[in-house]
Amino acid sequence: MVNRLSVGVIDPAAISFYRWLTALLVLSPVMLPRVWRMRQRIRTYLPKLWLLGLLGMSLYQSLAYFAAHTVSATSMGLILATMPLLTVLVAFPLLNTRPTLPLLTGTAVSFAGLAWLLTAGHLPSLWQRGVGLGEWLMLLASLSYALYCVLVKRWQIPLPTWESLYVQILCGTLMLVPPFLLTSSMALSAQSLPLVLFAGLFASALAPGLWMQACNAWARKKPRH
Repeated sequence: MVNRLSVGVIDPAAISFYRWLTALLVLSPVMLPRVWRMRQRIRTYLPKLWLLGLLGMSLYQSLAYFAAHTVSATSMGLILATMPLLTVLVAFPLLNTRPTLPLLTGTAVSFAGLAWLLTAGHLPSLWQRGVGLGEWLMLLASLSYALYCVLVKRWQIPLPTWESLYVQILCGTLMLVPPFLLTSSMALSAQSLPLVLFAGLFASALAPGLWMQACNAWARKKPRH
């Protein structure tokens, strides 16, 4: 919804930069001293953290903001629903998981259901009208975050959750500076400021940290016998 509301209000490159800058500024008073004390340890994993920042912070939301200019909020949500399926497909080669018949069947049924919803039950229109640039950008955004999720699981970087997230946000924000400087309008307005604050505080500073913390807790959980 924020992606769609931002159309015509603020440039996609600008809101992408401002949201992660907001998250960075909010977290810095607490996290920066901790990260500084761990700088030698963090340096070992900096290339991986940089790539995670690119996939999960820079590309994912930037592509979604650009897609919002031509794709409805409903279609964006439906395409975003492919993320679990894409995560499963990406996990096959990266996590050495073996595809099973129920898994492949479920994936096929899910994709068919998604195509049915996107075309309102008229599947021939999918290849008649084709897929627009916005849909491809949204699909690439989903793929970017699916790859991010799988790499987080594969690498399991031995750093505290919030310190790891802070460095990823820092890397992602730095990578967003060049497109931000090239944008036609950097100004914030009374309309765009609430969108930036919501995206920066809740969707950028809070949600990713809670997600990573939940993943780490799940990974540490011992199976019950």
